[in-house]
Amino acid sequence: MGRALLVASDKGGVGKSTTATNLASYLVNNSRTVIILKTDKNNDILSWNEKRKQNGLLPVPVYEEYGDVSEVIKRLKKICEVLIIDCPGHDSKEFRSALTVADILLTLVKPSSDFEAETLTHVTGKVRTAQQINPDLQPWVLFTRINTTKPRHRKAAIDLDKLLRENPVWIQPLRTRISDLDIFEAACNEGAGVHDVRRASSLSTAKAQIELLAQELGINP
Repeated sequence: MGRALLVASDKGGVGKSTTATNLASYLVNNSRTVIILKTDKNNDILSWNEKRKQNGLLPVPVYEEYGDVSEVIKRLKKICEVLIIDCPGHDSKEFRSALTVADILLTLVKPSSDFEAETLTHVTGKVRTAQQINPDLQPWVLFTRINTTKPRHRKAAIDLDKLLRENPVWIQPLRTRISDLDIFEAACNEGAGVHDVRRASSLSTAKAQIELLAQELGINP
């Protein structure tokens, strides 16, 4: 039985699909069997997968399902080691049903945005409700799109991290953070993840962040 990782965000522009595909790329390049379940109605994942096939990269099966996705998740977990569910974080049937059967929730936030605390309030409420049905669900917050050259970005991440850790009611933040590196988007535009790329600026940093993320989530090879 594989582990189901639900990757969600209540807002766009935080790198949800980019993170999901980079994790998938890392895992398949290390001989893990991975499936992506697309429950978000944008076509980013399908476009990525089509380019991946065209470029002859290691395959990552992508399934689509909408509405109540709980039964599909339970079925797909039986045929892979890691099931990555790409899901919108807004109040949808897909998100609520996925929460009831997922093993891990990864909700992405951009700390430099002024609205992240409000967003996390909504997501935390949904998660705590789901944990009454699925008490083994492990929820985490991932800080993304951090520009380490900007003091404001660094301070925003420190402040939000402190706020969340002060109260265990909040979903807790991971130690790993994802920087705002061009290589993440550039790789995805070619149907790849950073672990499919041989040379690029900041490549070693990008790879290390994805590897640390997988390790912290407990899905590393």
